[in-house]
Amino acid sequence: MKFMNKRIFIAIQIFFISLTVKENFAQFDYGFDFSKAGSAGLQFLKIGVGARETAMGEAVTSIVNDANSVFWNPAGLAYVEKREVVLSHNQWLADSKHNAAVIAYPIGSFVVALNAITLNINEFEETTALQPDGTGRMVQAGDMLLGLSVAKRFTDKLSIGLQVKYVQEKLDNYKLSNVLFDVGTIYYTGFRELRLGFALQHFGPDMNLVNQDFRTPLLFRVSAADEVFSTENIGLIFAAELVHPTDNVEWINFGMEINLLNYVELRGGYRLDNDLSKVSFGIGLRPPSLSDFDFKIDYSYTPSEIIFNDIQRFTIGLAF
Repeated sequence: MKFMNKRIFIAIQIFFISLTVKENFAQFDYGFDFSKAGSAGLQFLKIGVGARETAMGEAVTSIVNDANSVFWNPAGLAYVEKREVVLSHNQWLADSKHNAAVIAYPIGSFVVALNAITLNINEFEETTALQPDGTGRMVQAGDMLLGLSVAKRFTDKLSIGLQVKYVQEKLDNYKLSNVLFDVGTIYYTGFRELRLGFALQHFGPDMNLVNQDFRTPLLFRVSAADEVFSTENIGLIFAAELVHPTDNVEWINFGMEINLLNYVELRGGYRLDNDLSKVSFGIGLRPPSLSDFDFKIDYSYTPSEIIFNDIQRFTIGLAF
């Protein structure tokens, strides 16, 4: 009983540390006298990729360890031991479709990955002030990303990863493109299974569209996670994460994952100060390995907090 109380106490500590960090970030002066919302472009980069990660409330910067790490913290790529292929599908808002794919390949002491993201929006009819019911001309829009990542475990406790990516956004006859960078690290403290994760995402030069300057949607993530308890047949991981964007207010993510018999994973998450969605749920299946092949499938469900439909994501992965 005393052992369990200690684990619960540590989980509570992680919770209050996250709240304290958030308050400290809130004291910074960014030189703006107005809301930062809407001051950056390429907003599709903020859409969460992967059913496991989104089911855990996106509190995953310190626990990612497969090919999908490139979308959260490239340092997690360093823990890939086999060749991996991961595909994700997201039925996003307003019937748009958000898809992602990544291929990871260990090469010596490094792991290299190629990834891509597309956001496809249904074409719609153009309207004008003089023709509010439509002009008959159809408008297309969408986004695309191509990325190259590399990561390495420098010690048994420290891994570092880097990603360079080309991004493009299209709206009718207008196009906007840029080259951005991600960098991240994961550190195992040596105390129990406590690990810390840090990631800087979408760093790059400003952009210009129709004589309007836009910043990149820069994100800074700080995360901590630990195994609350672990036995031969069941384990529980708890994680907390602070997300600090340069174009909006900070928010905090919480997530948990229960592992049953190493074959089934139940997940839940909660996001504070996020107006799109707060609660999330999910499940993951890990069938027994067939020869040298490992297969996994994940699903997440996120009830929408606004007028859009609820969000469902599917991810499948194969390691060989």
